[in-house]
Amino acid sequence: MKPTTAVPKKSAKPAAQKAAAQKVAVPMAASAKRPQYAAPALEKGIDILELLTDAEHGLGMAEIAQKLHRSVGEIFRMVVTLQRRNWLYADRADCYHLTTRMFELAHRNRPIRTLVEAALPSMQLVAKQALQSCHLAVFEAGRILVIAQVQAPGPLSFGVRTGSVVGMFNTASGQVMLAFRSPQERERLLEQNAILTGEPGVLRGEALAGVDKVAADGFACSPSQQLRGVTNLGCPVWGSDGQVVAAVVIPFVERLDVYRGPTLEETLLMLKNAAVDISKALGQPGGS
Repeated sequence: MKPTTAVPKKSAKPAAQKAAAQKVAVPMAASAKRPQYAAPALEKGIDILELLTDAEHGLGMAEIAQKLHRSVGEIFRMVVTLQRRNWLYADRADCYHLTTRMFELAHRNRPIRTLVEAALPSMQLVAKQALQSCHLAVFEAGRILVIAQVQAPGPLSFGVRTGSVVGMFNTASGQVMLAFRSPQERERLLEQNAILTGEPGVLRGEALAGVDKVAADGFACSPSQQLRGVTNLGCPVWGSDGQVVAAVVIPFVERLDVYRGPTLEETLLMLKNAAVDISKALGQPGGS
C-alpha cells in the first residue's frame, strides 16, 4: 500500500483579506456620498418647495409626484402639511403654488434687512440719476441671490428681479463677490459653486482671469453673457469687518431716443459712488 502524500492546502488568507477589503471599501465609498445624518421627510419637503419655485403655473399632486420620481402616497402628507403651515396654497384647479412665506421670512432675517435698508436709498438715487435699473446681490449657498432691485424711472425698464438666482462666473455680481477675497476664501466659494440650469460651461482658467481683472480694476464692466446689447456694471459693497458683503450692479442698456441719459462711463462713476455710500452706511470707514 502506497503511503498517502498530504498535499498542502493553499492559504486562504490572501483571498479572505481581499474579500474583506472589498466588503469594507464599498460601504466606505457609498457613505462618502451620502449625508452623515439623513432626514428623509425634511428632504421631501425641501424638494417640493424647490420644485414649485420654478413652476410658474403651479403643479397638481400627481405632477409633483411624477417630477420628484415618487408616488402620490409618498408626498401626500408632506404637501398637506406644507399647505396647513401656509407654505403652499391650492388654486381652483387643485394646482399647488408657493405662498409668500419664504419671501416674508427672508426679509425678516436681520442681516439681510440691514443690508437692504442701508442700500436702498443709494440704489434709488443712482437709478434715478442714471435712468438705469439697479440691483443688489449676495453670495448664498454656492449661488448669487438678488435681494433687492430698483427699476429705472420711466415707461421702459430692464432689470433683474428680486429673488432671482444667477451664476457665479458669468455675471458681474458673481465676479465681484469672488474678486475681493483671499485665495483660500476663493477656493472655498468655488467648491460651493452650484451650476444653474441652462448656465453655459465655463473654463476655470478663463473664469478666474475675469475675476482677477475685476480685482485689479476695482469694479466689473463687461458685456452680458445672457443678453446682447447689455453691459454689466458691478461694484463691491464692503461691511464693517472689511469684507465684501454684496455687489451692487447695473445692467446698462443704451437708449436711442431723447431719454438717452448718462453714458456708460458716467453711469459707472455713479455706481462706484453708490457702492461707497452703501459701504459707509454699513459702517465701513471710507466706504472701501
